[in-house]
Amino acid sequence: MRSRTRRPLAAFTLTEILVVLAVIAAIAAILVPVLARARERGRSRVCGSNLRQLAVANLLYAQDHDGYFVPAAPRFYEEDARRWFGVRNESGRFEPRDGALVPYLKEGGRLRECPSFRSDVGFDRGTGGYVYNSICVGSRVWWEGFRPEAFDASAREADLADPSGTAMFADGALDVGIGLAEYAFMTPPPAVSARIPGATPFDPSVHFRHGERANVVFADGHLRALPRVLSQTASAGYPAADPAAHDLGWFGPVTGNTPYDPE
Repeated sequence: MRSRTRRPLAAFTLTEILVVLAVIAAIAAILVPVLARARERGRSRVCGSNLRQLAVANLLYAQDHDGYFVPAAPRFYEEDARRWFGVRNESGRFEPRDGALVPYLKEGGRLRECPSFRSDVGFDRGTGGYVYNSICVGSRVWWEGFRPEAFDASAREADLADPSGTAMFADGALDVGIGLAEYAFMTPPPAVSARIPGATPFDPSVHFRHGERANVVFADGHLRALPRVLSQTASAGYPAADPAAHDLGWFGPVTGNTPYDPE
C-alpha cells in the first residue's frame, strides 16, 4: 500500500496580501465619494419635490384668498403666534399641523423635511428646513417697509413684476453660534435690504447644502439649484456664528433686480 504524500497548501505571501488590500483601498477611495454624491443627488431630488409641493400649496392658497399668498408672520409685532408653517402651542413651540398651508399639502398636510438637514437647536422647529420669502411674497414689507401692518398682509402674484425671478421658498437655516437652527424667513442680501425702509442688515439664511447649491422654488412654481455668490463671516446677533463656514449665503444676482426683488 503506497502512502500518499501531502502537497503543501497554496498560500498568499505577505506581499500579495498587501497588494490586494491596497487595491481594495484604492477602489473604496474611488467608490465612496461617488456613492456619497449619488446619495446626495437623490436627497436633493426629494428636497426639490418638497419645495415644489410647498409652492403649489401656496398657489392653491392664493386661489382661495383673493390671490394673496400665505402671510409669513401675521401680527408679527403684536404676538408672533402664527407663521407660514405653524401656530405656537401652549409651550411656545410652533405646531406644523396647524399651519395655513396644511389643507393644501398632500398626505394629510404633513410638512416634509429636507433629508439633508437636521437640527437640534433654534426656535423655528417645524419648517422642514425651508425658508419663505417674507419680504415680497409673504408680506408687504417691500412696498411698505418694516411696519406692523406690512406683516398682516402678503403679496399677490399680480404684484410681482417677475414671478419667475422672485424666490418663494428655499433650503434654509440660521447660524446661531452653537449650530444651525431651523429658520422661517429667507433674508434678502445687503443691497436689497438697503432699499427697504426700516430694514437692518440680515444674516444669510439660504443654506447651500446640496453639493454647494441650494434648491430654490420661484413664484411661478419652477425650481432651480443655485450656487452661493455672497456670504459673510460674522453675525450681528450671534457672536460665535460664521455663516460662510456653514454654507449659508445668498444666491445671485445680489444687486439691482434680484430673485428676492419683484421689480
